[in-house]
Amino acid sequence: MLLPSRMDAIWQYESGVYVADMIAYDNIEIIDNFEIKISKSYKFDSFYLLGCYFGRLYLLEKNSLKYTSYSELVENGVIGN
Repeated sequence: MLLPSRMDAIWQYESGVYVADMIAYDNIEIIDNFEIKISKSYKFDSFYLLGCYFGRLYLLEKNSLKYTSYSELVENGVIGN
């Protein structure tokens, strides 16, 4: 219920499995509260959602089980919309 509004941002890559420099909410398909798919270049990558809070997005790549971290893009010193 709260998940889509939490993830409605532009996410900037920090560390882990590289998907893209930035991921927009439009590129994220929420399967359920634990799994999401991210589309980049017409390819979908599956991840388990570990957490999305305080401007941070934590993912676990579904096949390799490698950890990935993204942070919300900050514009003008303000996180979010």
